[in-house]
This record gives sequence, C-alpha cells and structure tokens, in this order.
Amino acid sequence: MLVSSLFLFACVVGSAAQDRSGLAQETGLDVDLVNLVQVDVGGTELTVVFVFINERTFDSKISPALRTALLPYVGENALYVNPNIESVVTQFPFDPTALSVEQLGRDAFSPSLDAWTEITTGFLDGWFEVNPAGASQGSGAEGVVLLGDAIDPEEPFDVVYAGARATFAILADGPTVSPLTGSGPAAATTSHDPIDVPLLGDVTTLEEVLALSDFTSESMATMLGLPAEHVRTTELTFLNDRVLRLLYVRLEEDLRESTLGEELVAALDPLIGTGAVMVWAFSPTAADFSPWNFFVQQGGANYIFFSSASFVELTEGFIGKIEIPSGGLVAGVIRLPRGVDPTDAFKVFYSTPGAEGQTGVEFH
Repeated sequence: MLVSSLFLFACVVGSAAQDRSGLAQETGLDVDLVNLVQVDVGGTELTVVFVFINERTFDSKISPALRTALLPYVGENALYVNPNIESVVTQFPFDPTALSVEQLGRDAFSPSLDAWTEITTGFLDGWFEVNPAGASQGSGAEGVVLLGDAIDPEEPFDVVYAGARATFAILADGPTVSPLTGSGPAAATTSHDPIDVPLLGDVTTLEEVLALSDFTSESMATMLGLPAEHVRTTELTFLNDRVLRLLYVRLEEDLRESTLGEELVAALDPLIGTGAVMVWAFSPTAADFSPWNFFVQQGGANYIFFSSASFVELTEGFIGKIEIPSGGLVAGVIRLPRGVDPTDAFKVFYSTPGAEGQTGVEFH
C-alpha cells in the first residue's frame, strides 16, 4: 500500500479544515484542478478531495504510482476522488452513489458504479486504509470516476456529494506559476495593477456593528446609510458550530454620503466606482477565513481568483488564511476579475468546506 498510495491520501488526512488554496499549495496542484467538500456522517467529519485529471495534474508533487494510475484518464473528463477521516477505521459509510455532477444547461449526472475505478481495494464498498504517513493521520480510500460527455470541461461545473458542493472552473492553460506558500495562488499575470490603501486603525465600531443580533442586508444598509441594493449579508455555520458573518458593500459614489466615516471612505477612494466590493468578515465564535474562497459568478460562468492583486487589505491579515478570534474582524476589498462586467448583475460566493449557507449574494 505504501508504494501504491497517492500523494493526496498521504497529505490531506488530518488537515480537514484546510481550504482549497491551502490544499493546492500543499500538493503543488493548480488551484483550478482541485477542490474538496466536508460532510457530517453520523458525527464524524468526512473530507472528500476531488482532482480533475488533465496534463497539468502531473506538474505537481506526483508519485510514480500516481502517474501510472491516472495517466489513462487524461482527456476523459475524470476525477480522482479521495474520501478520508481523521480516525483509523477499516470501513466507513462513504457512498459513491451519493455523488453527482451539475453543469448549467445540462441535466444533473449521477455516475453509475461502472463509471468508477478503485485505486485502493474495496473503495466502492467503503473500505478505508490507514494513511501511509501513520495512524495519527487517519484513514481513507482512493478511486477515479469517469464523467465523459456528462460535462464540458471548458465550462464551470459542480461536484456534489451528500449535498455539499465543490465548484470547478478549469482554465484552458492554467496558471503558469505554482501557488505561493502562505499567500494564496499566484497567476501568470496579476489580475489588476496592485494598489495599496492605508490600513484601518481602530475597528471596534465595525466589530460592534457585525455583532448585532439583527444582521440582515436591510438593517445593515439602514445603519450605514447606504442604498439597500448595495449591501448584502450572509452567515455561514460550520460543522463545529463556528459561525462566520460576511458583510458585502458595493463601492459606488453613494458611499461618500454614508455613515462609514471619513477615514474609511478616504481609504476606499481609489476603488469607488470600479465595481469593487468591500467585505467585512466577523466571527462571534472564532472561525477560519481566507479571501481565496471567494468566487464571482456572472452569465453562467464562475470566476476564481488567482492573483493577490485581486484583493486589497483594509485590516492586516485579510489576504492569506487566518483564524478570526471570537468577536474579531478582518476587512478588505474584492476587485472583480477582468472577465466580469460590473455593469451587469453578478453574484459573489464564499465557498468553503463544511459550511451551511453558501448561497451567494447578488448585486445588480
């Protein structure tokens, strides 16, 4: 097993809380090729890692065994699938039939068992093996599912397992630089000209606003003195009962007449009217946060961020991945990808494993 096991099985188990960009950094995969979901199965957190198999998959931290196992699936619209948990078991109720694929304009596709190939023995029957890195890293299994003509890889698609969703938007060529450790994925060229704004000093007032029990788009818009269509809120609840609140504010000219205060408006001045969206991330319980989990949807296409220039920090720590302490806040700005038309409606999603409430917020 030590010879045949693939690198993801060795490095992902025990890191269930990591996000997509962290997984890409650890494996050397381009971030558009990898994603994961987390679901609660009888009180145990199951992480399922998916990797889209194409030529770029092999430009990663790949073992000879992985190359041999996956090379036959290049060009076949196939996914490497790795369910894993943090404890050691010989069997776990992972159900391949609970997986489906959805793509705009196509019927949802649920692969039959004939579409699956086992890498570890008993994969289809829920047999797990101890992680090659040791029992302290848990256990899991590995397989490949063939999607074939059920998807068009040139268009975004979602992989759904037990109601948890992982979005893929495969790039034609992919980033030409590997992800940068600790700073999110890099791109061959920056998405925008980099911009620096003064960091905010005291954010106590902002924290107090986001801690209010009446956390709705309408109440926040009223409090900030902004048009209702320019303010959105969402609250995510994780499997460990942690909560993350996100406040989105579209940066338009009316911001200058708001109650946000001169310091903040002055800091945002270069971004007003560009289509950018300010984000305040607050947690009443403590929660992980990373701006690399955001993506933008417009006209049926998903736009994933690959350059740190897509974000502007208003507080230290917004760019990267941090744990927001209980009652704490980070703030920054999302600059829309160049393919998004700010004059048309678009949605902003924060997609992270193991969270409920990921419905996206829409701006017109």
